[in-house]
Amino acid sequence: MKSDLSACCLAAFGFVMFWATTAVGQDGDTTRNFAAELTSPPALNQAGNRRRQRNRQLQRLPDISSLNRNKSDRFVVDLDVVRTGHPYKGTDSKKPHTGAHVYFRIPDKPIPARNVRAFPAIYAVADGYVSRIDEYFKLRPIFNRALGKRIANHRYGVTLAIARKDGAAVNFHYSIEPMIDPGDPDFYKPFILVKRGQRVKKGDVIARMYIPPRREFAQNTHIHFNLMDTGKRQFMAPTIFGDKIVGRFHRVWGKRGLDGETRIPPCMGYRLSGPENPFGTGAKKQL
Repeated sequence: MKSDLSACCLAAFGFVMFWATTAVGQDGDTTRNFAAELTSPPALNQAGNRRRQRNRQLQRLPDISSLNRNKSDRFVVDLDVVRTGHPYKGTDSKKPHTGAHVYFRIPDKPIPARNVRAFPAIYAVADGYVSRIDEYFKLRPIFNRALGKRIANHRYGVTLAIARKDGAAVNFHYSIEPMIDPGDPDFYKPFILVKRGQRVKKGDVIARMYIPPRREFAQNTHIHFNLMDTGKRQFMAPTIFGDKIVGRFHRVWGKRGLDGETRIPPCMGYRLSGPENPFGTGAKKQL
């Protein structure tokens, strides 16, 4: 795969160089050196400035251990809009799942998509910066009972860098999944309220949760959330919330709070392997 990627990169570079040396100006009498423009001091300075900004942002982040000592008191959404959910189910559980879920109460009346502020707020759970935005991400096809066929839904999402671990960023990933295909790559854009690189404070509203008007879709609308160790590309449990939040969240799990026949105790990570524990304290039955 690496050799194929290298070949693609070389081919692309060759095309750019060929285009740069053969391009003709609009009037037909001027050849522009596009390669020189791409590597000109202003372009290089901009790239360098972006790298330095990312490094400065990374260095401002606390070590992940601080989120173990000082748990967040801001959940991903207001708990009074949560209908059900479940914690991160680790690799040692009967049915592993690399993210916790929150499912939403269905509005009494459908909310028009244009009324963005009427949809549930999604919050920054800690101080940090926006490391990624997904405006229209295609999911793998699944069977949709309401439609009677397999479809590929599209989600949107926000990822925040909130800590460091071994010199690399720890991201908090919000995969925002209305469980529909709106058929428009711009549909979710109004629901994303931040930009990549933007600094955020705990409690900032970073997005809104679009809930489809049809009840059979709305009942499956959810946010999948997890931590990611970007250095090791390792999914980790989002075990950064205080006991009060975890307790309230646990009370609404219902059947989703089962691992096989076993009821999962209050936690944000269940039966975690060592790498899934963000704090580096080994495998945990619950955290």
